Amino acid sequence: MPEPTTTTWSVDRLLRPNSRIDLILDVDLINDRIDVRNGSVYEITDEFIIISQTDPLMTNAMVGREVEVTFVGREPVSGEILRWGWTGRIVKIAPYQFNQDEQVQAVYLSVPPTGSINETNARMDYRLTLVSNDHISIQTHPSFGRVVLFDFSAGGVLIGVPAPPMANMGMRLWFTLFFPNFMTLGGQTTINGEAEVVRISYAPGDPVAKLGLKFHELDLNATRALQKAINYYMLEEQRVRDRTDS
Repeated sequence: MPEPTTTTWSVDRLLRPNSRIDLILDVDLINDRIDVRNGSVYEITDEFIIISQTDPLMTNAMVGREVEVTFVGREPVSGEILRWGWTGRIVKIAPYQFNQDEQVQAVYLSVPPTGSINETNARMDYRLTLVSNDHISIQTHPSFGRVVLFDFSAGGVLIGVPAPPMANMGMRLWFTLFFPNFMTLGGQTTINGEAEVVRISYAPGDPVAKLGLKFHELDLNATRALQKAINYYMLEEQRVRDRTDS
């Protein structure tokens, strides 16, 4: 597996106004929780990266804190879709002249020095909801019958199976994920691994039960392929938002 990419590009070559940006404040690995605030880039200057107030809101008490800053973008030469990141600082929360008539509250981040931006991991909590034309599918325990994939993240998947499900909490099973190879037209990528049933949801009379599966110790190649898929679909979601907003 190749080493994570370190770039010599400056941030203004990788990040653009209107792009989505994520600020990771706290990661609790024991309880599998992460505090992520996301916003949109207003402007990049020599001194600041100015972004919209985040959701949830950033407060003045957070000014001066270090945060992990991440975003999805294309490498300028290869065109490969990567998640980039660096350690930044919240400089201030202050008014920003959004346009001639509107002033908004904005978060001002420190600008990373050239050479300090690196490829980083996909967020464990970012769940990608699938639509019928995404061409992604999953195979797992044959006793489940027909399996539908609702969403996936770097940490697991949500699937639908005929109810009542032939599963119990804590059950371990093997799975295979299938999705397009985004660098090769018509190509396909497969990810094999083991997962644990961590959620079972259905009511009497429901034709379908939802099972939450948590991945266990994916190998490095599988993790890398899954990250590339998440990066690709996050960028597609951003394009859809940009078309909707324009």
